[in-house]
Amino acid sequence: MTNRAIRIATTAAVAVATGAGALLVPGSAHAAPTYRVSSTPAGVVSGGELAIDQGRKRLFIADNNASMRTTGKDFIPSNDPVRPAVSVFDTATQRPVRRIDLSNQPGGLMMIGSVPLIPTAQVPDGIAIDPKRGRVLVTNAHASGLTVFNMSATKVGPGNLIDLPTSHPMGAVANTDSGRFYVGLNGTNKVAIVNTATGRLVGEIPNLYKASFLDVDLSRNRLYVGNADYEAKKNNFVAVIDMRTNRVIKKITTPSNSRPKVDPTTGKIWASSFDTGKISIIDPVSLRIVKTINTGTTPAKLAIDAQRRLVYTANLQKKSITVINADTGAILATIPTGKAIHTVVVDQSTGVVYGTQHIGRNLTILTPR
Repeated sequence: MTNRAIRIATTAAVAVATGAGALLVPGSAHAAPTYRVSSTPAGVVSGGELAIDQGRKRLFIADNNASMRTTGKDFIPSNDPVRPAVSVFDTATQRPVRRIDLSNQPGGLMMIGSVPLIPTAQVPDGIAIDPKRGRVLVTNAHASGLTVFNMSATKVGPGNLIDLPTSHPMGAVANTDSGRFYVGLNGTNKVAIVNTATGRLVGEIPNLYKASFLDVDLSRNRLYVGNADYEAKKNNFVAVIDMRTNRVIKKITTPSNSRPKVDPTTGKIWASSFDTGKISIIDPVSLRIVKTINTGTTPAKLAIDAQRRLVYTANLQKKSITVINADTGAILATIPTGKAIHTVVVDQSTGVVYGTQHIGRNLTILTPR
């Protein structure tokens, strides 16, 4: 394990905001944080999305080692055997403790354009957890399936699979109040609704167009859904949905391939554009973009430290993590990681940041000092 300390300056230059005429100012809410940056085995071959269970002190990590893996620009073959699984990682000891075997499921067909063509295993990409009910859902994007199982499981079977041909499921999130998983179905322009306890499909939200990654605001009973218009890149928005009625309230125009994350303290929606490097901050009352941050990176996913008021971006293609002041929008630093970071999460109790390494076996860990 290698360590290095990185000092983050709070006086970093920031971008001028758009919408509502507001300006971002240099961060001054915090003392400059210092991190120890390290790497440790994650129990996977290729790190996909991960989710943290604060109470159980566990990370659940999708091992997305498919036969053909995407770099974000193209596809490359895997040299490792394809063994679909989720790794369970102990945040107290910072070690993987077990794997949940997902291999005993019927395969699906990978889409080539709009045609389901290539037989493929149910390899997990996205992940969501419902800690209240002890349940996990993974999205098997290329096989167009969803797998739902208990956190304590050692393996799953065919009965745990929801087969959704041509759907290309991407992101997933749990509403722990209602016991529902919501899944963005990029191929069929919908959001699937799954009962977390039974693992059964109980509804769909249509007319969303290339649905991708999503997040919930439980206090407002809202679901926010991004879209990934990979081809034309002309129909780009974050959809706002009332979870009580499953109706779309508004579609907010955003830069292409924007992925929403809700700040639980303020309710503001941070929508990171993987294509353009811009982050749009959306006000939850007016549902308008009030600030735009140009990160100059490739922010694939965001994580928000609600207590320390920091935002972290996983910059997949730039092999870095950017740190932003959650209250001012000031970019504090961009930390080189040496590896492509797929997804980040924050342990709210310790402030430790965990990032999966795409096409890599380790976790990158930022530990506050």
